[in-house]
Amino acid sequence: MDIELRMPDLATTDSPMRAIRWLVEIGQQVKRGQPILEVETDKATMELEAIAPGRLKKFHVKPDDTVNAGELVATLEAEEGAIAPASAPARPPQPAAAEPARGGMFAKNRAVAAHGDEPSARGAVSLTPVQRAAARRMQESKQSAPHFYLQTSANAERLIARRQADALVWDACFVHAAARALEKFERMGFRFENDQLRPCESDAIGVAVDHGGELFVIALDRPAGKSPEDLSGEIRAAVARLRAGEAEARRLQPARMTISNLGSTGVESFIAIVNPPEAAILAIGSVGPVGVVAGGQVVPQNRVSLTLSVDHRVVNGKYAADFLQAVVHEIETL
Repeated sequence: MDIELRMPDLATTDSPMRAIRWLVEIGQQVKRGQPILEVETDKATMELEAIAPGRLKKFHVKPDDTVNAGELVATLEAEEGAIAPASAPARPPQPAAAEPARGGMFAKNRAVAAHGDEPSARGAVSLTPVQRAAARRMQESKQSAPHFYLQTSANAERLIARRQADALVWDACFVHAAARALEKFERMGFRFENDQLRPCESDAIGVAVDHGGELFVIALDRPAGKSPEDLSGEIRAAVARLRAGEAEARRLQPARMTISNLGSTGVESFIAIVNPPEAAILAIGSVGPVGVVAGGQVVPQNRVSLTLSVDHRVVNGKYAADFLQAVVHEIETL
């Protein structure tokens, strides 16, 4: 007996979903409740489960296809006597419910060329569900959150020496500095909600990571109590999990604030959009020599540019400026 597996209504989004990858192969025996397909909504990554024991007979969608609720995705040749429910269940990649997307502009922002979404004759490009969600969230952020921006630079000589001596990931140093500064300026980790300021439920700091043309946010838990070496190891491990295609590594997680580093691209400085519901994002530019005055003479010094974007509803300019100077202090005394 053939059983049709259809995409359930996940009740998490009004947008179409996207098939990411099949977790089984044609002809493979599966058990009831076994995850068989990973799908992506504009809020989370989910797994579609087999609704009966049997053998996978046919796939009706392929990776990167857009899938709507109720659409046929696979045919299962059920075992004799098996009774299938009305529809296939879906669940997050882990027992706990997946968090809503907290990394709006970063979260898995698909590179169009990598997936073959070539422009049509009129130049139109189809966006994935996550790209559409990112566009909506960034528009919402710019329209609803009154941004202001603070820019400065820090002496990077100790930073360079520490990184070279301990083979650190650059971002580990900036996460360490921001985490230490957040201990003194806790309001930077709050969010604006219903005319109230609420502390973020997470103490993590997010790091924007590009992988294969896709952008993810790695959430580093309790960073203030960790050394740059520990944070560097966690970042490397998280990137390795992304490269291995682990579903948990792709899951979106909340953070108090995000670090976005484009220094390796040669960009001297840039302004990032606050990542709702966070209240701040720290943009890191390139590290390079500039002339500074010391002892009445101009001497070369390696410096790094820092641009802090802030939601003015949460903190004022003076508070944010003091926080940014605390970050500078942590970088210069690393």
